[in-house]
Amino acid sequence: MPHQVLAGRYWDTFCHTCHFEEFAQDLLSTLHKNYKLAIISNGIGEAQRSRLAVGEIDHYFDELIISDEVGYWEPDREIFETALNQLNINHAEALFIGDSLLDDYNGSVNAGIDFCFYNRKGLSLDKGIRPAFTIESLQEVKEILVEGSYRGE
Repeated sequence: MPHQVLAGRYWDTFCHTCHFEEFAQDLLSTLHKNYKLAIISNGIGEAQRSRLAVGEIDHYFDELIISDEVGYWEPDREIFETALNQLNINHAEALFIGDSLLDDYNGSVNAGIDFCFYNRKGLSLDKGIRPAFTIESLQEVKEILVEGSYRGE
């Protein structure tokens, strides 16, 4: 099979597949009612938009800030500033939830945004890494946001 055909099949499958973490759809539905939601992604816009549409969750997000569309990549502070500007909020009103300490944590901290580490793999954190929250299940986000323990700065 020629490489181009294989690459085309991979890309088509990648763009038309959406797998969900446990509790993800319920959480998005709940949060969408009370919060502005955005995605910051180092992905490719075509793929990210297609995957959200396939999963029928694109309507939950007010903004999509995708690196190849805005010209900035995580952990660059600019991609986070772009998200804040598009949502028309300031850093103290935002909570960034991510699973990457390199891109998500460093980027959000550099932008002055509280970070919630989705640590589904149970990684140990170095002493210098101190997210505002660490969760192992998306269900825990409800406890932080919906049940009111988080107020921002």
